[in-house]
Amino acid sequence: MGQLKHDGRATQNGYTWPAGTYTFGEFFRLNQWNGVIMKTINSADTLRTADMEIAPDRIWYVKLPAALSPAIGDVLYWTTGAGIKRGDTDLSATVAGSPCAKVEETKDANGYAAIRILNIGV
Repeated sequence: MGQLKHDGRATQNGYTWPAGTYTFGEFFRLNQWNGVIMKTINSADTLRTADMEIAPDRIWYVKLPAALSPAIGDVLYWTTGAGIKRGDTDLSATVAGSPCAKVEETKDANGYAAIRILNIGV
């Protein structure tokens, strides 16, 4: 007999985040998951564990790179290279690997767009 473990909307038990500052609500790729970090980790913090929301049914406003201005319906990808990826610096419209997000609302004057998180083909 099967049993529900959890609703699957977020990672569980936390991932250890590398050196740096990570702000609640920002979009990242870590440990093969695309998601929005659910707490802020400052550079001086010694407890560096946090989960990400990974569900595709929620829409998040996230900061995009300055040079990226996608249209509604465009699919976004991470730039090539290893390591953690940040939404505000490492997103691209250039097809590279698996899609990580779909644009639901265009970028505003502050550089934020509404996206749907995708975790397919990873």
